[in-house]
Amino acid sequence: MDFTDLTDTPRKQSMLAGTIFFMLIFPIYFAIMPTLVADEMIESGSSGISASWSVSFEETEITQIESETLSDGDTYDSFFDIMTESNIAYIMMEISCMDNDEPGPGFTDSADAKSDVSQVEGEFEDQENNGDCGMGGGVEMIWYSTENYTGDNYTFEGTENELRDTWSSNGEGVGTWAVTLTANIETNPVPIFGEVLDSDEDYEITWTAVTYELIIIPLIDGDI
Repeated sequence: MDFTDLTDTPRKQSMLAGTIFFMLIFPIYFAIMPTLVADEMIESGSSGISASWSVSFEETEITQIESETLSDGDTYDSFFDIMTESNIAYIMMEISCMDNDEPGPGFTDSADAKSDVSQVEGEFEDQENNGDCGMGGGVEMIWYSTENYTGDNYTFEGTENELRDTWSSNGEGVGTWAVTLTANIETNPVPIFGEVLDSDEDYEITWTAVTYELIIIPLIDGDI
């Protein structure tokens, strides 16, 4: 049988054309189907589909820095306003200082800090802390709006709804954060001749809010 025998009637021509079509289309179909499935899951929503997901976090920092010079017993109230629709990973407050007026033990300036979270959305506890200013010390406080947040990439097994519920701050952390700084200045009562008495300290208050967007991609067998 030669090629003419396969095309000598309209019916045979149609059957040959169909055979060639399917021979061409099937390899292409199976090559692009995984990509089409992944795109469809992303575009149409797959909140109820249990699958494997690649999870990552795109972080953005919101920072506020203040500098104050305080004498012994002076206080300073610092306020940090957070208004964002993004998820909040955590809020950090740091007070740094460097006592280089009177080197040596016994006369190191320090800082006392007490927070006020009454104007913040969510169940957060106030913190009190203190730290000396020797060798660049200070005070640090941190509050997590998203529990167990690390920002590390990982693979999740489950539905998209479960995944998004896991990584959502649900509006917690929005509002006005506040801390009161009290300066403690230690001065040598018997100064060495010519020594300048320590009368104040420079403090720097840094607020940092880390917000994030959740990046999730469905994994096809073979990608894991």
